[in-house]
Amino acid sequence: MRMEVSDQKNTGIFAEKIASLHQEIQNRRPLVQCITNAVTVNDCANILLAAGASPTMAHHPQEAAEISTGCDALVCNFGAIADYEAMKSAALMATRLGHPIVIDPVGVSGSTYRRTKCIELIKKAGADCIRGNYSEIAALIKNDRTVVGVDAMQQQIDTQAMQEFARQNRLFLWASGETDILTDGERLWYCKNGDPLMARITGSGCMSSALLGAFLSIENSLESVAACCAFVGLAGELAAEKTAQAQGGTMTFRLQFIDTISLISSQNEIFLKNKIIIP
Repeated sequence: MRMEVSDQKNTGIFAEKIASLHQEIQNRRPLVQCITNAVTVNDCANILLAAGASPTMAHHPQEAAEISTGCDALVCNFGAIADYEAMKSAALMATRLGHPIVIDPVGVSGSTYRRTKCIELIKKAGADCIRGNYSEIAALIKNDRTVVGVDAMQQQIDTQAMQEFARQNRLFLWASGETDILTDGERLWYCKNGDPLMARITGSGCMSSALLGAFLSIENSLESVAACCAFVGLAGELAAEKTAQAQGGTMTFRLQFIDTISLISSQNEIFLKNKIIIP
């Protein structure tokens, strides 16, 4: 197992960065407001609790803005497109208060309506980071359909277009795939951690976005995005090892993934020193 975030000059320091941010999540217990879809709402709540943060899943349009005032970060997941008005009111409040906003553009690669609303939210309320799979990020950049449905398509992504989109909209982009690509419009980083089993369960991306809200609430930076990316990928690798040892399948992996995050919470130093081979 290895931690790989390319273009980092000192990966030892970066490992310490992951540990530091995660420890602060445990210390501060940030409250993350997640407006997410019914398929993954339980997983998103549990992954935040496992990492040491606190979730609130308030999504009624009459309460979303008020709830947002007491939160530390907002995650808007477009799998919950029916709750768009709640996303918009919560995002406008989060922007006013300076809370980080994460947008997960679920399904924008196959739905013109979702893509239009996602771009509208970015323009009206802003966003600090957009995290989606290659197909979703490509669809936003092109403002065009790239697949049918919500699944990722194995494809190349234009990294220069990613950088330009990030610059124009003043946000971070995290495109997830076999190799995750991260940019702030200037720097371009690659994270190679993770396991193929992560793509075989519903919600691994949604859980990543929820955790990203917690990381950005501690430090709103590309380093924080990269730390979350590596943290999630490494947890996936550990969970895959445990699944194989148990001769389990995808449901075993799903439970092991959340379990692993909760165990990292109490063994942060051990995780970093003994489970990562720094290149």
